Amino acid sequence: MSFFKRALISIWQRKGRTFLFLSLFLVVFLLILSGFAIQQSAEKSKVDARKQLGAEVRLKRDNDKIKEAILSGKSTLKPLSKETVNQISNLPQVKSTLITGETSAAKSGLKSVEPDENAETDSMSPSMPGVDPNREVPAFKLFGTNDLLKTVDFKNRDAKLIEGETITDKTPANSAVVEETFAKNNQLKLGDIFKIKGFSLDGEEKEQQYKVIGIYKSEKEVSALERMYEMAQPENKIYVDFNTFLKTSEQASIGDATFYLKDPLQVDGFVKEAETKMPTENNFFKLDAYTDQYEQMIGPLEKMAGFSSIMIKVIVVAGGLILTFLSLLSIRDRKKEVGILLSLGETKVRVILQLVAEILLIGIISFGLSIAIVETSGQSISNMMLSKQAQDAGPITQEDEYGQEETATIKPVDKMKLEVNKTVVSQAASLGFLLIIITTLVPSIIIARTDPKDLFAQKE
Repeated sequence: MSFFKRALISIWQRKGRTFLFLSLFLVVFLLILSGFAIQQSAEKSKVDARKQLGAEVRLKRDNDKIKEAILSGKSTLKPLSKETVNQISNLPQVKSTLITGETSAAKSGLKSVEPDENAETDSMSPSMPGVDPNREVPAFKLFGTNDLLKTVDFKNRDAKLIEGETITDKTPANSAVVEETFAKNNQLKLGDIFKIKGFSLDGEEKEQQYKVIGIYKSEKEVSALERMYEMAQPENKIYVDFNTFLKTSEQASIGDATFYLKDPLQVDGFVKEAETKMPTENNFFKLDAYTDQYEQMIGPLEKMAGFSSIMIKVIVVAGGLILTFLSLLSIRDRKKEVGILLSLGETKVRVILQLVAEILLIGIISFGLSIAIVETSGQSISNMMLSKQAQDAGPITQEDEYGQEETATIKPVDKMKLEVNKTVVSQAASLGFLLIIITTLVPSIIIARTDPKDLFAQKE
């Protein structure tokens, strides 16, 4: 009779032992499968989290460096140069670049939207510090850009284009997109020309001529403080092409630049390369790849992956010890059977193969059952633990353009789809069956090396 057939008969006759090993193997395989599945799914969820943040890297003012410069007595802060932005934009990871800047402009005979008459303005002077009080207070905000639809107000749908064309890299010089109310107040329509003078602290502003290429409607709600000032009214915001914007005054410069990458997974590599293009001295700008927000988002995932790694190690050690102990007890009770087989001329190798085959067959059945139920059981457990970790992490915060913390609209990852793919199955199978073979071989070899006469002489 073949050792394999004897193994099948032994499994069937020893139902209690078979059920015990089946249950133990099922638990071991479930935990190992869950551990590897959590690790694989966590890595995939990290990629999804980076994609959710988007493939955007912003070059913005470094408020900490600016504060240090002011406190150290540096009166002039070097603006971001167009050359630096162009060098970074030419990196292979960059798909497109948004450049923006803001400055103020005088009325120049144009009609503006006045501040709220009910706003309390007595407590604050409308004059600007360091500026001749007899000079005209700026009434308009000029916003230079090379991609109108990617600016904050248009991206957040606080403004929408209702007529004409948007501003892009290919827009001709001296082009402007004005607000609907501003156009009506000044009797402007598409194609009309108007002049406006930029406001400069040194009094060297320049009057520029602009052609209306588009009209937008603002639906932005302003705060009570903003309602007090003419320049803060959304209707007084004029979007102009960036090249002409830079000619407005000395204060007209690049405020920040946003680089849109081809792939979200290229962010880290791009930041390293872009930092080499930044000036080494008098640099008051920094690259923001939303790294802090990304770390906060994947914090619960990192903890889950760490827990699963520990779980696998504990299961391997504890499961190995338990399996070895149970195998020793099981084979010890079968000394007479082993002695008879050896005395009848069966080789020790075939006896060992029978003992190992019995355990492997039970393991295969357990492994199949564990694969069938791991996604359901593991998904519930991982979601429960991940949700708890996300609650402990709290809301995600980020700095606004003025360096103040604000709560972001994104949240820490609190759910992930547990995927049991081929990689997970092969990893779990390799580790699980290796554990079974090793823990079963040790007691089997001990018994098989004993003389058949000694096996009969020992008490059962």
